[in-house]
Amino acid sequence: MNILITGSGGFIGKNLKEFLSDKFTLLTPRSYELDLCNGFAVKQYFDCNPIDYIIHCASVGGVRGVEDASTTLADNLKMVQNLIDAKSKDTKIILFGSGAMYDKMRDLHKVCESDIGNFIPKDLYGLSKLEISKLVNLRNDILCLNIFGCYGKYEKQTRFPTYAISQNLERKPIIINQNVVFDYLYIEDLCKIVYYFIKNNPQEKIINATPIKSVSLIEIANIVNEIGDYKSEIIIKKDGLNFEYTGNNDVLTKYFFDFTSYETGLKNLYGVLNEIRQLHI
Repeated sequence: MNILITGSGGFIGKNLKEFLSDKFTLLTPRSYELDLCNGFAVKQYFDCNPIDYIIHCASVGGVRGVEDASTTLADNLKMVQNLIDAKSKDTKIILFGSGAMYDKMRDLHKVCESDIGNFIPKDLYGLSKLEISKLVNLRNDILCLNIFGCYGKYEKQTRFPTYAISQNLERKPIIINQNVVFDYLYIEDLCKIVYYFIKNNPQEKIINATPIKSVSLIEIANIVNEIGDYKSEIIIKKDGLNFEYTGNNDVLTKYFFDFTSYETGLKNLYGVLNEIRQLHI
């Protein structure tokens, strides 16, 4: 099977590329090689390459603390539509939604897929994911996996698990602006979930890809302190909890339930980051 992975240079795409490389023949063009917003270029790429399955990881916007570009909504929709227009009718797509489609400017406590559309996101990234979900519901060849949080190898240095571990390795305090409860899915679990759905077709079109257990930033920091041989001071700037960001995974657990514990996942990530650090000392 020939699988196209878009966004293969990003966190999720890079991990999927590694995980699936010995299972399928992969096509992994970078954005400078294939502009997904250019319908003609996408169609030409499909004409030149046999593609049996698409895993669409490419996306714009949604960076915490950074305002979405004005083109975020249009670009995210255009990429999906161009892939649909270029592929054959038998080629299926797995793409990634986000908890942002439920409107993250409020508490999201174990929200269900049936809640989609009850609140309209204020941000363009969340709105684009909501609009894509509407498109998915009209089709039978696309599966949307909603991610609320994901961590692991290759994530950005600013993402909290990597940040907390890096601070601990550097014998520095772990600073938390305000505590938050997340559903952080370990990246290897996400890769296994994607692999399962390549092989098996679910009845549902949209599925929350979240772990069974939620975790707060303070809990992550405490786990990191237990892993290393140094106890970082944990500094919390603002009392109380910020908006929760968790999704109900009852649908997912009909198909997948072998989730990695936070202790194991963070220990694995700690080992990777420590190894990288040792190479640079």
